[in-house]
Amino acid sequence: MTQQPNKSSPTLVEVFTNFFRAATRPAVTTIFAAVIAQVVIEGIDAPQWFLGLAATCILWWFGDRTVQHIKEKKGGTNAQT
Repeated sequence: MTQQPNKSSPTLVEVFTNFFRAATRPAVTTIFAAVIAQVVIEGIDAPQWFLGLAATCILWWFGDRTVQHIKEKKGGTNAQT
């Protein structure tokens, strides 16, 4: 007789994986924002590829969150009418 894993309680690996997935994008965005702030404050000549990558990351993070909030608002108003 084989035992089936209980689907209601996640394993330690699943918990770690979910935490890592949830923390990665905000952490990377915060690091890029801090580095850009230091580049601007200290007048460091940063490579163009780095600035482009950082700008893309930050815009993607805030743009994606804004689109999600707009979709949630539209979904909520359509469900009420």
